[in-house]
Amino acid sequence: MIWLRPHIEKIRSLVETDTGECLTYAALECRLAIELVCYDRLKVAHDYISHDDLKKWQPKDVVKKLIQDVDANIASTFTLSISTRPADETADEMTQADFDRYDYVPVGTQIGFDANKIGKLWNALSSFLHVTAPRSARHSVEAYGNPEAIGRKISEVVGELERLSSGTLISSGVGETVNFECNCGTLNKRRAALLKPGQTINCMNPECTERWDAVFEGGSINFQRRTIAVNCRRCGHPSVIAERLALELPLNTMAYFICEQTACQEKNPVMWRLMQAAPDNAAPQK
Repeated sequence: MIWLRPHIEKIRSLVETDTGECLTYAALECRLAIELVCYDRLKVAHDYISHDDLKKWQPKDVVKKLIQDVDANIASTFTLSISTRPADETADEMTQADFDRYDYVPVGTQIGFDANKIGKLWNALSSFLHVTAPRSARHSVEAYGNPEAIGRKISEVVGELERLSSGTLISSGVGETVNFECNCGTLNKRRAALLKPGQTINCMNPECTERWDAVFEGGSINFQRRTIAVNCRRCGHPSVIAERLALELPLNTMAYFICEQTACQEKNPVMWRLMQAAPDNAAPQK
C-alpha cells in the first residue's frame, strides 16, 4: 500500500521534532493511519455489504464484520498470481498437481494483519489525545502525556504500518455470489458461502430503508422482504410497509401509508405511542 508512505513519513517527521505537542500530533496521525488501513478494506468490499450492516465503526469491528460477511481472507496475507496460459478445456477434471505445472506471474501481494492487535493499538493511542484531569488541587493540568510512553507506542504503530506498506494488493475476495434486486431497483450482491439462514441484511442503497432475510430452500438462496402489515382503517385490507421504516419512526411522530387496494386508496395515519396495558383477566378499576 504505497499510499501509506506519506503518512509514515509525516509521523516520523513529527517524532523527530521531539516535543510533547508534536508527539501528540504524531499519535493522532498514527490513529488516523490505522483507520485508513481498515476502512480501505471496507471500501473494496462495499459491493458485498451494506453501509447499514455495520453495527460498530471501530476499525477492528469493521474488519471483523468484513471477515464474517464478505471475505474470510480480507485481513490475511497472500499472493495472487495468474497463469501464463489459459486452463485446458478439461480444467474441471484437473488436479492440483496439474495446475502446479503451469507457469504463473505474480499480480500482487496482500499483507494481512490481526484485527485485535490493530484495535488495541488504536485504543492505546486515544489515551494520549486527551488532557489528563487533575486528581486533586495539588496536581497540575498537563496538556500532553508522557513523552517516553507516547514514543514507545508510536514506534510500535510505525513498525506495523511499515510492514503493511509493503503490500501491493487489496482483494475483495473470490467465490460464488448471489444477487437480488431490491424494491428500490438496487442490485444487491452477497457472498453465498458466508450467508446464513435467516440472516437479515440491509439494501446496498444508503437511501433505501428495505431489509431482507436470507431464505435457504433446497440448494438455492432467496431473499424475503421484511415488512409489517397494517390494516386499512377504511376497508380493513392489510397493507405492508418496510419493517425498518416503521420501527425507526420516532415516537409521537405521524406517518402515512396509502391503502394497497386500488378501489380504496385511503390515506392511513400511523404513530408509535406509549400505551398502558393490562391482562385480559384484570379486574376493572373502581
